[in-house]
Amino acid sequence: MSNTTLDGLLVKLREPDLDLRAMAASDLLDLLKKLDISFMKDEGKQCMTALVKLLYDSQSHVQNLGMDCLGQAVCLVDAETAKEAVSSICCEIQQRGTSAETTALSVALRVMSGRISEDADAKKVLGSLAVPIASMLSNSPDMPSDVAVDVFAALSDVLTHAGAQVATDSEVVNQIQEVLLSFISHSNLSVRRRAIAVLGAFVVHVPGEQSEKALGIIFQRYEACTRASEKCILLRVLVTIARQCPERVTKIVPSIIDGEINLTEECDREERMTVLLVFETFVQHCTELVAPRRNEIYTCAVEALKYDPNYNYDDEDDMDTGSEAGDDFGDEYEDDIYEDDEDDTWDVRLSGVKLLAAIARSGLYSPHDIAQHIGTVLIARFREREDVVRAEILATYATVVGALGESAADSASGVAEVLQQQAPEAVTLILAAIKNYPRSTETKQLAFAVFAQLVLAKYDILDGSLSEITPIVTAALSADDTSGTLQTASSSLIKTNLKLDVLEFLRVLVQRSSVSDSAAEFLIATKDGLRENASSKAFQVPSASFTAAAGLVKLLSNAAHQSSMEVAQFVPWAEDMAQCAASLTGTDDQDLRSSVNVFIGTVLQKFGDHISASTAQQLLLILTELKGGIVHAPAVLGAFVQAISKPTALPQEIVVDVAPSVLQVIDPLFRQGSASVVTVALNVVKALAGYGTETLASAGDHILTNIIAIISKSPESPPASALQAFAAVCPTVSEENMRSVTAKLLKLLSATTVYDGQSAEALGELFETVGRSFPGLMDSWKDGIIENWSQTHARYYKQRKDSSNEAIQVPFPTAMLTNAAKSINSLYTGFYEAQGQQWTSEFLESLVFTSPRSTEDIALVCLGLRALGYAASQGWLAQSDQLAVQLDAHIQSKHDDVRDEAAAALGKYVGSYPATFAALFASATASDSEGASASGRLQAVNVAVDQIVGTGHDKTSADAMWAQITAYAQNSQGPLPDVLAQSLATFAVTFPQVFIPALAEHVSSSGDAKIKAFYITAFRTVLADRHLSAECDAELKNVLPQVLASIDDESINIRRLSLLALFTVIQSKAALIKDAVSTIEPALFRQTVVNESLIRIINMGPVKKRIDDGLDARRCAFQCVHMLVRMLPGAANTDLLAESIVRGIADDHDIRLLVLQVIHETVSTQAHMYAERLDEIAASVRKVQATKLSPKAVSQEIEKHHAILKSSVSVLVALEPVAKAATSPSAEFDKLLAEVMDSSNGELSVYYKELHSQG
Repeated sequence: MSNTTLDGLLVKLREPDLDLRAMAASDLLDLLKKLDISFMKDEGKQCMTALVKLLYDSQSHVQNLGMDCLGQAVCLVDAETAKEAVSSICCEIQQRGTSAETTALSVALRVMSGRISEDADAKKVLGSLAVPIASMLSNSPDMPSDVAVDVFAALSDVLTHAGAQVATDSEVVNQIQEVLLSFISHSNLSVRRRAIAVLGAFVVHVPGEQSEKALGIIFQRYEACTRASEKCILLRVLVTIARQCPERVTKIVPSIIDGEINLTEECDREERMTVLLVFETFVQHCTELVAPRRNEIYTCAVEALKYDPNYNYDDEDDMDTGSEAGDDFGDEYEDDIYEDDEDDTWDVRLSGVKLLAAIARSGLYSPHDIAQHIGTVLIARFREREDVVRAEILATYATVVGALGESAADSASGVAEVLQQQAPEAVTLILAAIKNYPRSTETKQLAFAVFAQLVLAKYDILDGSLSEITPIVTAALSADDTSGTLQTASSSLIKTNLKLDVLEFLRVLVQRSSVSDSAAEFLIATKDGLRENASSKAFQVPSASFTAAAGLVKLLSNAAHQSSMEVAQFVPWAEDMAQCAASLTGTDDQDLRSSVNVFIGTVLQKFGDHISASTAQQLLLILTELKGGIVHAPAVLGAFVQAISKPTALPQEIVVDVAPSVLQVIDPLFRQGSASVVTVALNVVKALAGYGTETLASAGDHILTNIIAIISKSPESPPASALQAFAAVCPTVSEENMRSVTAKLLKLLSATTVYDGQSAEALGELFETVGRSFPGLMDSWKDGIIENWSQTHARYYKQRKDSSNEAIQVPFPTAMLTNAAKSINSLYTGFYEAQGQQWTSEFLESLVFTSPRSTEDIALVCLGLRALGYAASQGWLAQSDQLAVQLDAHIQSKHDDVRDEAAAALGKYVGSYPATFAALFASATASDSEGASASGRLQAVNVAVDQIVGTGHDKTSADAMWAQITAYAQNSQGPLPDVLAQSLATFAVTFPQVFIPALAEHVSSSGDAKIKAFYITAFRTVLADRHLSAECDAELKNVLPQVLASIDDESINIRRLSLLALFTVIQSKAALIKDAVSTIEPALFRQTVVNESLIRIINMGPVKKRIDDGLDARRCAFQCVHMLVRMLPGAANTDLLAESIVRGIADDHDIRLLVLQVIHETVSTQAHMYAERLDEIAASVRKVQATKLSPKAVSQEIEKHHAILKSSVSVLVALEPVAKAATSPSAEFDKLLAEVMDSSNGELSVYYKELHSQG
């Protein structure tokens, strides 16, 4: 940056002319925004000094520019300069008192702190700003309220983003604490609220003893408080803390609830509101702690909701609950909110509603109880006289019903029955509220939100009340929605929003499968309102009208098919709506264009046989016109596809007549770059193909050429729609043309890698269609599939053979093999279907019964085995002992790929015939079964278990298979393979209520370490499954303490495996173990202790090497501890945790790294725990640093030694803020830290500086 430019601007800032000063400040602001490098120190000081002076300028415009410049410049100067500028501003605020410039100074302070907090590189400056701000607040308790609010905003930024830095200076922390505690009782409400928020930030973000002390002082003041106003202030501070960091208040929540649960009539409004806010916060953020008092808190909410001492609701017993609310429903839209200026009790009721809403969301009550009790209470209050409260009640009820939707679908919950019982009263009271408070537009809108949620919960819930609702619906839909001479634009907007709510209710209402008599009458009465609003000029209203109308057409069609309603009276309406939609297909409104196209498609699909043929053809042709260009093709042609896709009511002759026109339209679309455009063109082909070969006959060969071109662009992953269109067009393609493209097609399709189910299904459909349509080409297609696969396999084999690096594994082309196997099976499936023959595997026998000698033979055998396995999994394969013997023979092959494919095929074959499982298992576990053969058969067992149990859910077979496997495990003399443990996990996951307890019993009762390890491995496999059912979770939660008791087993291997199981469950399903932590953690922490009996010394020539056989298990234990504090913070016993950390610091290097992670996870919340043990921690660190490196150490040992020393310094750096904030300093820790920081201490000092610079 040019010094000349900066100096020139700074000089101009002192110009006496206002305009010149303003222009200079503006130019400087532009310059500062563009700068990407920091100021030199002198430059920065000069700039900041000049900018601070601008805050005293006589013109507010210049002051504002000065504030903005300071916000930019503060991130470009060093920390010392920034602190000096802030100190200068703070001093000026103190000195100037209530003068006009003080406000500019405080705003500048707020702008600077906010800007620094947003800049990641400048945040380190924030901590230094605490000193001048705290001093200013201490010395200026009577500063203007607006200035105080700004200053507290700046302090909030400091504490929130640099709390850890602030915590290092105990004097500043004490000063801030005293200031905040004094300001929370300030006479000005805005200052008081800001001080409360900042005090909460102080407790949450400033780690160490002081913030704990502050929390303690707040609570002590609360307990000793006798004045209601002061108690409210203190409670609001605690609310602020609880919302940001609930764990900080867990110990005092029960006491606060005990103290505030009994609200009396003598409590004033402010106190009631505060207590309700406290309960609302605790219910949301400390749910488990309030559970024991949930009923009393619920009662408080209900009583608050009824709290209206200045009004007698008994007078409303004669309230007008008639259903004539619709007479003037659309006429009075002035949004006047009813307020009684003499009555301020309504906000207590509002707080009660919010507390009820929090209770409903909390999970403290079952869905049935929420519906029965909370729902009933809310409905009873629909007659609330205050508009704001009534709106909150209606919104809360709508939200509650919406959240109960899933439970309502479960008949066993009883929720739907409760809502059904409540619905008539809810409707009656809502309509009464609308009639008695006609100017409350929000009540009208929320009424329809409630109606919509009720219908979503149970589609016919309002059928008995539809006659009452009809007048307000028709009135709202018929209201004039345009602005006129006597109507304001805002009034028009209000009507539009209400119409949209009504239309949304109608859209939801028609999403049902049947029509009752009352629903039919309602639809007859409201259908004309849809037509009227379809022509509306109001934004979104026509689109919403057509969307609701499309749903109505679908409902009417379903009703006609069920003979539950005569739809003839709706046909003229549907035709009229369709004509209106046709006139809007060229609109620029994208939402409206989409909705009208969908409506036309729906009318044709559902009413195509009711409307006149000429109208149907006209509408269908409209859906082939791309008004506005190709970009609209997906929406327009998508509606065309919807209209003609079977089943449809559209007569076939109309579709056949229109087919040539639409084929001309889509021809150029195949060559477009847009995937959505190409997809819709392919979908048109598929839909037309459903009407017979005549619709595509003239264009079949041409379409095939286009499809091949599309597949050629991405042969590895062609669109599923392209494969489906290929299958659809096949019957219209000449055999000669198909023969000519066969080689190219097969080459393309052989490269296809299918991952998603839709593409796999489409590929199978394609080959089935070829086999069905071209029997004369079967041999060439079969040979082509085999040839392409053989070439793929040959390339793979060559790459594997040529690979000189054994570490690089050439992957087997399994996706290509799956593709070829499914293709050949599908080809013959279509062929057999066309010939009227039963599916047989004879065409594969030549492949399977080949002896794999050459590479080509191996390829053929793998293809045959994969195809057989697929056929077996589909249930197509006939039982054949000869085939089973051949598959077992291939399992004994010397070729890995053949063995793997044979094992999978045999497993799937046995899976389709469960009675053969016993023989397979016996052969797999026979004493003469060994090596690769045994491994292959066991893999076949695992595949069979997955097929019979996991996929087939065959409980009868599962019992026998479980007994066979567990009997083998109990009696086996040799090692137990992990693959059988995986099989047991399949039983447990599929039938959890039976086999998870059985598996746990085996773990706890097995005395043999080998057998116990086998069952624990199976259990770990279950725990590792991230997609377990709720039943699995429930059973696991019950048995986890039983299984994890093995953490204390006498076998070190069992302890290690049990710890791995514990790690898995904490990592992936912590909620399952939360309640059992106190039971399990003593054993867990015992495993963090070094077991000297497991340490042995071995002689390696002249060197003695120390071997710790317990290290792996101990490392697993510390991994569990780390995961425990991360996933379940606060759950671990602090004494046990602290002891393990002290031990771990002096343990193996890998364990120390885990301990470091634990420290970083917990230091902000457990500072007190660390502060009490700093001496012990220092001793452990000193022990690590005392380790000496052998003079003969090799480079690897030297590197590890350096890493050990660095990790020990990391512990000191992590706990340094705790040591500085501690009320009782640790002499040992401070001494060790000073030694490490001493530059004469070589590499330890270097590590300290490096770690500090990294933050």
